[in-house]
Amino acid sequence: MNKLPVTLTLIFCFQFTSAQLVVSDPQANAALMKQISQGVKTVEQTAKTVKLLKQTKEMYDNINSALQTLEYISDMSATTKQILQNSGTSLKEIQATDMFSNKEMRDISKQFSAHMNRGNIILKVANDLMKGGIFKMNDAERLTLLKQSKQELNEALVDTRIARKKYLRVAEKRAFNQYFKQSLNR
Repeated sequence: MNKLPVTLTLIFCFQFTSAQLVVSDPQANAALMKQISQGVKTVEQTAKTVKLLKQTKEMYDNINSALQTLEYISDMSATTKQILQNSGTSLKEIQATDMFSNKEMRDISKQFSAHMNRGNIILKVANDLMKGGIFKMNDAERLTLLKQSKQELNEALVDTRIARKKYLRVAEKRAFNQYFKQSLNR
């Protein structure tokens, strides 16, 4: 009696497993192979597209970096030019007041020369950064240094404007004092 349920179970399992046998259909196999080959072609094409997109992104990043660098250098060059013009114009204005001695004018001239020199040095460092051979750095580091250099140039420009206003106020004060001394002596 114990053998009967086991035998029935085995027969029953073999019947279901026989229904699970792999059917070989040449047309289905051909269609499956065609789908697989199309899938492989699609994957290969996608890989080529990804590679092309990566190259395009790299070119875009390089162009974007170059444009940013060009913008910084152009701005820095214009700022340096403005420092030079402000310094020359300011010295002429201050000297035209005739309120400073020759020694004072030499000192004032040295101060404006220092501002001009500072601007030229900062711009030279920025140009050296662009050559790339001096420092080993990536574009982000280079742009950060250019940004800092641009800020330093802007500070130097502001310093020339402050110095001009300072000396013109001193000249104005001296002119008023001179005028009041002359009016009291009359």
